Order: sequence, then structure tokens, then C-alpha cells
Amino acid sequence: MALRSYVTLIIFLLSFSFLASHVAGTQIISKSKLEKCEKNSNSDNLNCTTKIVVNMAIPSDSSGGEASIVAELVEVEENSTRKMQTLRIPPVITVNKTSAYALYELTYIRDVPYKPEEYYVKTRKCEPDAGVNVVKICERLRDEEGHIIENTQPICCPCGPQRRMPSSRGNFFEKVTKGKANTAHYVRFPGDWFHVFGIGRRALRFRVRIQVKNRTQVSEVVVGPENRTMISGDKFFRVNLIGDFVGYTTIPSFEDFYLVVPRQGSFGQPQDLGRNISMWMLLERVRFTLDGIECNKISISYEAFNQQPNFCSSPFWTCLHNQLWNFWEADLNRMRRNQMPLYGLEGRFERINQHPNVGSYSFFIGIIEVLNTNLVLELSENDVEYVYQSNSQ
Repeated sequence: MALRSYVTLIIFLLSFSFLASHVAGTQIISKSKLEKCEKNSNSDNLNCTTKIVVNMAIPSDSSGGEASIVAELVEVEENSTRKMQTLRIPPVITVNKTSAYALYELTYIRDVPYKPEEYYVKTRKCEPDAGVNVVKICERLRDEEGHIIENTQPICCPCGPQRRMPSSRGNFFEKVTKGKANTAHYVRFPGDWFHVFGIGRRALRFRVRIQVKNRTQVSEVVVGPENRTMISGDKFFRVNLIGDFVGYTTIPSFEDFYLVVPRQGSFGQPQDLGRNISMWMLLERVRFTLDGIECNKISISYEAFNQQPNFCSSPFWTCLHNQLWNFWEADLNRMRRNQMPLYGLEGRFERINQHPNVGSYSFFIGIIEVLNTNLVLELSENDVEYVYQSNSQ
């Protein structure tokens, strides 16, 4: 829920009366002064000879969410005389500040399988290059041009109770007539795949919309960390975003992690990360084998599976642990016990990719710190009238 207040702006003090009682009575030092307008060659000059300069602070909501204030500019101080002047029709300043977000740079790495699986068939006369009549579905794979894909041949293990998949040796007659009993093993990557991204630098993002109503005229600009100075189209006022009074301290760094998201469409670098944020995960880089040659890591290859030592005497599924589905299932088990997930983003971070200008290829998380943003407003004095008191009796 957005936070809203109505304030009166006078010389030294901005007094905010918030609807939320736990932050009521907040007072922020401010000042409104008259200064000469300086002309230069830039196109962002105000249409004025004298301007009113207002220095103000805009707080975030108590949870880092959206906030808004409304202020009347009642009096200004004249620089030369230090006298206060009262405005006949006080301009109304409305400021809306969106939630703050951290934006992270993404670098596409590769696609990885969600759940590699080991299969086996019981057969006889097993050989790595045997055809479908011997090894059945364990037959070597071929690419679109019919070429054999390396390391997709089955691994043949002899029968016996202590083997990778225990099997009966059969009787002597079967061995003579049908051949020696074997199990043929192979790895395949069925089902879902995920995109993997490296996570780089982070940047702060939020928007502040400032609207000034003077008599019947309404002017508006929008500023943010990426566009700190803006002038209204009618050149009535300009806004400078100075920054936050205190730096954010809770923005996490993910340089040692990869972001994994469900694959959208075909293999390769995506143009859209999709909206299935419930399946997005952050996993340490050490859990991946990007060259595919390490067992029990994400992105294992045919080669690593086939060349694992002591293959036939190792347990079934050896080399295929610590895959994406294992981490996802671990999170589900934690959530069933009302515990926070360790790898998924939902439940750990606020407002994931909910920034107003979020693109289809972006990674944002919400910031929950409450900080005051410093703005300097410059308003043209040309259309401002003051109240002058008569000294006559």
C-alpha cells in the first residue's frame, strides 16, 4: 500500500504527517530560496529570470515500497534581503516515489538439463557399438545428419549381484544359446532444460515522478538514478536527483552465483527470460561443470558419465547427483516445513522483476531499506504572485 501525506513547505522545515502511525511526526530539513536564473547554451534552461529553489527529501515507505507526498509552497526567502515572501497562490508539489530495486547484469553461459537420467536394459552379447536388436533403446545416438554422437554408446556391465544393476546370470543352456547376460547403461537428458546466466554488476533503480500545479498549469517530470536531471516540457521547473542521504547496505552481491531459469523455446541465448519466476534459482558456481567433465555437478556430459572410474561396480545413478532437480526438491521439502528456501528466489527476495520498466531480459530484486532521497526543485518565478501587505492606515 502506497504511503501518502499532505505537507506545507515553509522556509526551514518540511513537516510530514504520514498515515502510517509508526512513522508519524517525521521532520526533514528543507529550504526554499529565490535565485537568479543562469542562461547557457544548453536546451534545458528554465523559462525565467528568477527561480525558486526547493531542497527536499522524499522517504520510502516503511517496507521499501511506493510512497507519495503532497506539499504546498507557501513562502520563499529572498537571497538579498533574507525577507520572507508569501505566495498568493501556493504551487502544489506532488511527489511519487516507486519501490527501489537492484538491477543485475546478466551474461548468458549455456543451457543445462534439469534432470539427467541413467537408463539400463538387460541384454545379451552387449557391445558398445551393438545395434538396437541387442542393446535396444541404449543404441548410440545420431545427429540430424546421421553421424554418431560421441560418447553416447552404452556401457556394458556383466551380470551378477554386486554389479551396478544386479541381474541374474541365467543357466548354462541360456549362456550357450543366447550369449552372456549383461546390462547396458546409458545417460540421457530428457525433459526440461534451463538457461544459465552469470551475474555481474548491480545498479540501483527507482523512479520519482514530480508534478507541480501552479494555478491552472500542471507540469510533470520523472527522474531516477539513470536520468538524474529532467526539465518539464513547458520549461516551468527542473528537478535534480542528488541521491540518497545514506547508502544502501542490504543489496546482495551474486558474483559467485549463477542464475538458472527455465528455458524458453530453443537452445541458445534467449531473448526472454519468461515469467516462471517460481522456478528461478541461484546456485553457487562451484556446483556447475561448464566443460562437462566432472561427475555430480550440473551440466554433466556424456563423456563424464561414460568415463567414470569403476563404472560397473558403482551404484546405479553414480555421477548424476547434485543436479538442478535435487536443489529444487530440497527447497520444496524446506517449504513444506515452513522454512525459507535455500536456492529458489521466491520467499527469499522481495518484488522479483516487478520494476515498472522491467524488460523481458532483466533481473531485478526489491530493496526493503527505507532511505530518504534528496531532490532539488527549481521553479520559474515568472508566473508566481506574492502577497504584499499595505502599510497605509
